[in-house]
Amino acid sequence: MRLSFTPRFARRARKLPPLQQALLRAALRRLAADPRDPILRTHKLRGDLDGYWAFSVDDDLRVLFRWEDEIAILVTLGSHDEVY
Repeated sequence: MRLSFTPRFARRARKLPPLQQALLRAALRRLAADPRDPILRTHKLRGDLDGYWAFSVDDDLRVLFRWEDEIAILVTLGSHDEVY
């Protein structure tokens, strides 16, 4: 599976502390290999975020993304409260 990202996602990823950057890289590798990997806790969103999906990087850091065919477009990332 292919991954793509928005400029907003890239800016936020660059601002993460080194440990969270490493965790994000590992989570993105898992997502590319298997989007349903249980470690990621990937789930479809509803309500205002209908059409988007999210997965967990660590206890609080989430990645919001959407599907376009077989490409996962990484939209943004942040804490639980920032993303939802």
